[in-house]
Amino acid sequence: MKVGDYPCIRSIRFNREERPLRATVWTENGIVRVEWMDVAGDWCWFTTGTGDAKREAVPAIERIEQMCMTMH
Repeated sequence: MKVGDYPCIRSIRFNREERPLRATVWTENGIVRVEWMDVAGDWCWFTTGTGDAKREAVPAIERIEQMCMTMH
């Protein structure tokens, strides 16, 4: 990959309802793992990774959610 290709969505795993369940996003500052969970009726995402990588991954996470909304 070259500079400017980041953040990059490397994988997405969906649940039976075709909602995102897990994703891996590569950024210039590291890999971010994303997991979506039902929290009090809301579908929320949680991340692991460094602070800088998490900030860089937000646009990719938002793209995943937008893509899933258009699927339904």
